[in-house]
Amino acid sequence: MLQPAYNVTSCSIIFKDVRWMTIADENVLDWIDLCRHNDRAAQEKLYKYFFHDMFTLCRRYANDQHEALTILNDGFLKVFSNITDYNSRLGNFRPWLKTIIINTAIDFTRRNKKETYIIHIDQVQEQGDDDFRLAYSNNLEEILRHFNVLPSVTRIVVNLFAFDGYTHKDIAQQLNISETTSRWHLAEARKRLKSSMQFKQTKQV
Repeated sequence: MLQPAYNVTSCSIIFKDVRWMTIADENVLDWIDLCRHNDRAAQEKLYKYFFHDMFTLCRRYANDQHEALTILNDGFLKVFSNITDYNSRLGNFRPWLKTIIINTAIDFTRRNKKETYIIHIDQVQEQGDDDFRLAYSNNLEEILRHFNVLPSVTRIVVNLFAFDGYTHKDIAQQLNISETTSRWHLAEARKRLKSSMQFKQTKQV
């Protein structure tokens, strides 16, 4: 059975390994070719090279670092199992990788969250346009603390729309909901996050 290329127990170790790496695209393509033949060293290099970027993505979908690492490792298992499907002529590797990690995060949420449910709304009063503007600091952990107030599906919609470039049509297809339902979740997230942020500001005064 295929195992993760690099079993992570402490993300701080990986951050130290990753931040100094500046690798040409040609090297990444070489690793991908070797991964097609289950080369363990190449799998480890590919995993470590994309770790910081993909772990940050997973943290937005997860409640904590442990969940994020689980999602990441599950995602890379799928990547290595299906890497022969990747065609460099059709596009860069990162978007292909990112799509698999996002899908893994969504599957993980559906599988593990009892509160995961879909609210179907036929008509909803729109609140403003589709812009999702919240004045966060650059501190990832602060953003994630606010995200933890959101129900699982609402958080998925926010991540897909505000961070990962999905349209409401894309989200509707991905989650098997209507575009109106997707818009509702975004409006609900805006309301809850605004309340959470105001509460935090009140406590700091």
